[in-house]
Amino acid sequence: MKKLLMTAVTALTLATTTALAAPQTYAMDDSGQEYSALQTESSWMAVEVPLAALGGSVPSDLSIAVSGLPAGTTVTLDSVDTMAQTALLYVTVARSDTTSNVNAVADIAVKSGSTVLTTVSIPVYGAAYN
Repeated sequence: MKKLLMTAVTALTLATTTALAAPQTYAMDDSGQEYSALQTESSWMAVEVPLAALGGSVPSDLSIAVSGLPAGTTVTLDSVDTMAQTALLYVTVARSDTTSNVNAVADIAVKSGSTVLTTVSIPVYGAAYN
């Protein structure tokens, strides 16, 4: 029983530590309103990334590589700004087919040259229309 209890405590501690190590990622609009997801057909949102995850400042050769989205759905980096201890990665979210929904999680690798500095994940949503 004691061994089972210690195993449970260790697992809970590991799960809590892992959850705290991966902060929630938000998108922000130009008025400072935060969103829990990116929206398709938008070019007014920024992904918030802690500057500490980038080494304390924004590298001059910052780029992103995005995975996890349906074919034809893209997130491209337009510009980068800073606010307090946060880098704001302004992005355009587009898709080639608006007749189907998008409900996926974008895994965004934030890179300096070929080195991945951090990876953030954020949902991407888009309603179908003609």
